[in-house]
Amino acid sequence: MVTRRAAFSIARNCAAVIGVIVLLITFTPIVKLAAEKMTTDWYEGDADVLVVLGGSMLVAGTGPNATLGDDSYLRSVYAGWYFKTYSFRFVVVSGAEGTAEAMAKFLTASGVPAASILLESRSHTTYENAVYVKALLQQHSLLGENSRIVILTSDYHSWRARRVFDRCGVHVRVIPVPDVAKRSASLPYRLAGFFTIVTELSKDLVYALQRKT
Repeated sequence: MVTRRAAFSIARNCAAVIGVIVLLITFTPIVKLAAEKMTTDWYEGDADVLVVLGGSMLVAGTGPNATLGDDSYLRSVYAGWYFKTYSFRFVVVSGAEGTAEAMAKFLTASGVPAASILLESRSHTTYENAVYVKALLQQHSLLGENSRIVILTSDYHSWRARRVFDRCGVHVRVIPVPDVAKRSASLPYRLAGFFTIVTELSKDLVYALQRKT
């Protein structure tokens, strides 16, 4: 049985650790540096296929109220910019629960031709992104030996996404959207960015244990 003194000691130590973490987040660039460390090479140029990986949905589904989450929205914005700046034969939008459909609508409204957009709407995880996107690319004869496939996702997610796609047999280059890197400039968003990174590291550990990365 834990005594009152022991319980107080545990609580004090936990409070001290939390205090140190808060100080590090508040007064050091640790969040920005972590996001930059998790960012893989930033590809710029033409390619055969641009694959946009979906993130969260603020309102899931495919109805009129379906709304992209912050990360999915930011990825869609950058995807629209890149499509207008460089040449891609196709854009694949990937994500379940209405994510792919919502991103496709956003891209169409941004000027991307609907005929150039391919939907992959079954994946709930990065591993499923890779598996289902690979099948879609093969279905459309877009996964040849010399095919140039580029995935676009958030900075904190880019390193795991690239390794998962490579492990699934799809060699890709990456466009890491500056998500947490941008949020780190504001204290309230910096705190959220810190927890995003911690969550991503936890997922990366799970994938490594499952031999998916």
